Amino acid sequence: MAVKDSFRKFHIAQYSRNAVIQLIAASGIGFVGVQLLWITMIVYAVPEARANELSFYHIGMPGLELLRERWWTVFTYAWCHKGFWEWLSNMLWLFCFGNVVQMLVGYKQIIPLYIYAALAGGLAYAGIQFIPGMELPSQALYMGAQAGIMGMMVAATTLSPRYRLYLSDYFSIPLLLVAGIFTFLMLLNNLHSTPALGLLAAGALTGFAYIKLLQGGYRPGEWAYNLLSRAGKAFTPADERPGKRHPLRRPGVNAVQGRDLSQKNIDRILDKINEKGYDALSSEEKEILRRAGE
Repeated sequence: MAVKDSFRKFHIAQYSRNAVIQLIAASGIGFVGVQLLWITMIVYAVPEARANELSFYHIGMPGLELLRERWWTVFTYAWCHKGFWEWLSNMLWLFCFGNVVQMLVGYKQIIPLYIYAALAGGLAYAGIQFIPGMELPSQALYMGAQAGIMGMMVAATTLSPRYRLYLSDYFSIPLLLVAGIFTFLMLLNNLHSTPALGLLAAGALTGFAYIKLLQGGYRPGEWAYNLLSRAGKAFTPADERPGKRHPLRRPGVNAVQGRDLSQKNIDRILDKINEKGYDALSSEEKEILRRAGE
């Protein structure tokens, strides 16, 4: 069971409809921004310890003593990394798992899923330190996209556990194997810290819960895009809004307007993807999948 040529056909779509690339870009901006801030302070003879304090320790999550004062790091830690290679490896994992999720349920689920998983991970990291004996020293520092990627990985394997990543016409890797390698590496790198393990577990559970809510007919991330849509309308002149124009109609859309978007129909389409590949879908089935993702 496979989705043939999946990686070869993962072209970069329009930026506004490729949430995985948006996340990678945001993480890259965060990484470069903090590194430039740190380098600037070093150039102007700020002591290294002070430069670390003013940059990394205001974004990454420190130990409990400082974390109580810098509570906002629970939100910001996932948007920056300590080093380039850590950032690059995390973005490759995010690209791998995020594209699977994006193809199966649509781009509008990617950013909310990542944010929920990262936030749950941050709260778990902080909460575990309130347990006696689990408190980390103030100089401890945790930052990176690990919790968000864990959520994305579990979401991908929950949606399609038999999915295969095709690197060529004759060579493919089961998604579960890739997920297993990623999980092993994450656990290996965080065995020294119980709060960090809790962060990974919280991210994974969030990914599973998010997909189960989607499959139950809920849209836990819809509010974010609704909010952005309202904000866009508020700053768009009335004569430039889409409703004032004659919309161009894409082939196949009208035929799908009355089609059933029930979970049973979506599951049937996903099963067909697993068995025959995405290219085996008819134009109507692709349109149904796109509308379900939105």
